Amino acid sequence: MSAPVLDDPAPFDLAGPLPSGTVVLEASAGTGKTYTIAGLATRWVAETDARLPSLLIVTFTRAATAELRDRVRARLVEAADHLEAVLAGTATDTVDPVLVGLADGDDARVRLRHTRLARALIDVDAATIATIHGFCQHVLDGFGIASDLDRDAELVDDLYDLVEEVVDDLLVSTYVEQTDHPRIQRTALVELGRAVVGNPGTRLAPRAPNDPEAGFRLHLATEIRAEVTRRARQRRLLSYDGLLTQLDRTLRDHDLGPAAREALRRRYHVALIDEFQDTDPVQWSIVSQ
Repeated sequence: MSAPVLDDPAPFDLAGPLPSGTVVLEASAGTGKTYTIAGLATRWVAETDARLPSLLIVTFTRAATAELRDRVRARLVEAADHLEAVLAGTATDTVDPVLVGLADGDDARVRLRHTRLARALIDVDAATIATIHGFCQHVLDGFGIASDLDRDAELVDDLYDLVEEVVDDLLVSTYVEQTDHPRIQRTALVELGRAVVGNPGTRLAPRAPNDPEAGFRLHLATEIRAEVTRRARQRRLLSYDGLLTQLDRTLRDHDLGPAAREALRRRYHVALIDEFQDTDPVQWSIVSQ
């Protein structure tokens, strides 16, 4: 996976200049990453011309999405109320770095920030705060027929049932007329199949290039991935990982890609990715494009 690496990471200042380019914030659980995301979103809409719908905020579960949307909404309300009090001369002292920074400036600047925050509160239901899979489905639906997405496909959590079916058929076809035992047990083969199907963008390669056993497992993994993909299309099944692969393929397409990438860049000026350590190569490919 190609991701930015900071050689000498410095503590992040939530009240400092808004980040530009690609910035990774690393912190332990419970130290305020979600608080920081909500604070940055609030600052972007208050201090710049970015409307809230032009921010892409991605997290990894539906529960986390609901919580993050609530946290962003609450932060916007808090900031708008504080600036209203500042303009009225009734604000109480605060050490909150976001609120302190937003209140810094003459009345005209503070009033502009308050206006932007009030507008953001109207837009909050239109904000793209979603799981990576929800974002991909939304984008592909927007691209319509150009994305080659089967709109009538059944969306399933994963294709693991199909993996077991393919593994069983593979074992029967390979060993039905042989008296010796399979070189790999069904449990291990299912585990291998789930790994390769669950990571569709990963290039398959033997762990030891000159090891015949590694080459044998590579052959099986390649067959399983190809057959699961074929049967899923035949039965019109689409997994959440399939959504990612489809969007990545669309963005990389020689003909469709440039227009698709430009459309997304026009819509989204900032992307905030929660739990970035869980981002796989396909997800990073989509976000970086």
